[in-house]
Amino acid sequence: MSTGSAENRIKWPSGWIVNGLSLTDSETRPMPSSTAEKSRKPSRLPIIIGALIILAGVIYTGGWYYLANQLESRVATNIAAFKQQGIDATCENARASGYPLRVGLDCSKVGWVDQAKNISITAGSFRSAAQVYDPLKIVSSVEGPAAVDVPGAPPLDVKWEHLATSVRLDKPLPKQLSIEGSNVMVNERGNVSNPVPLAVMQSGKLEFNTAQPQMDIALSFDKLKIADNIVLDRPLPELTGAADVQLANGFALLAKPEHDLSVLRGQTGTLRKVELSFEDGSGIAISGPFSVADDGRISGDFKVTMRNPEGVAKVMQGIFPEAGNTISTVVQAMAFVPKDASGAPTLPITVKNGKMSVGFIGIGRLPAL
Repeated sequence: MSTGSAENRIKWPSGWIVNGLSLTDSETRPMPSSTAEKSRKPSRLPIIIGALIILAGVIYTGGWYYLANQLESRVATNIAAFKQQGIDATCENARASGYPLRVGLDCSKVGWVDQAKNISITAGSFRSAAQVYDPLKIVSSVEGPAAVDVPGAPPLDVKWEHLATSVRLDKPLPKQLSIEGSNVMVNERGNVSNPVPLAVMQSGKLEFNTAQPQMDIALSFDKLKIADNIVLDRPLPELTGAADVQLANGFALLAKPEHDLSVLRGQTGTLRKVELSFEDGSGIAISGPFSVADDGRISGDFKVTMRNPEGVAKVMQGIFPEAGNTISTVVQAMAFVPKDASGAPTLPITVKNGKMSVGFIGIGRLPAL
């Protein structure tokens, strides 16, 4: 092996002379690459992203607290406006809450007192909230018990395990409204001599959906027991029921001063389904279009379906013993009418100005609303 080739493979220290050539530092040291220099420079992108995130958070927080302040101010303004109308509305210790993903209102106690109408309702703490990405839908809950005073009823105490509402705002009125509760108990306030509740209900829900001028109303309840002789001065069994009703001009109800069933006068609509069930599983379901005249007389074409007609007859005769013969006649007729898909007999009933008939056979008269 030649000496030259060996020398070529040796990395000589700087300043040595090899084959008459001087090796300087610049010749022996590797040249730095431009890529390595760039990699050693710190990137500014993470800093920029972090700064933008912080800025967005500051802007969002400022906006949230601005809305919260507006909400608290609006509540105070509305309460003052109600007082000018003679209504004492209260929302004690009102404060905005829900940051960061919600905005809502909390009150330690709520109340509504309308002295002109002798209506007073007070309850416990109240909480409401709306998601920041869906501010028009507001959910709320209220703690019991509630003290209720209304005309025509004794002072009431109402207790519940859960009571919540949901509303979707729209103009001129909310588009949707629902109220649901569980384990509700109603007692007469101060009546220690009769501790039996006036009414108890396992669960219930009431919903309103509006598409002006139409209004849809849905009601459901489970295991409702009303104390004897409270309604129609008669004993009532435990009831489970549901109703789905469409009113063609439901918006008109909101302008009427009436607070009873007479508010339905002049209305037309459809009973999609009104169902009532008893403890033994028997029950009645009614459906069909209807109208209410200005004098409160009802007209319509209905289909009445009975599950276990004998069980229904037993319950109804217990409530209306004076109509026992009529009830027995109707039940006997159910054996000869068509049946639905489940095998339950379905009876067509026509009502004209309150007079009920099956075909040409009159079976009674409905009271005016």
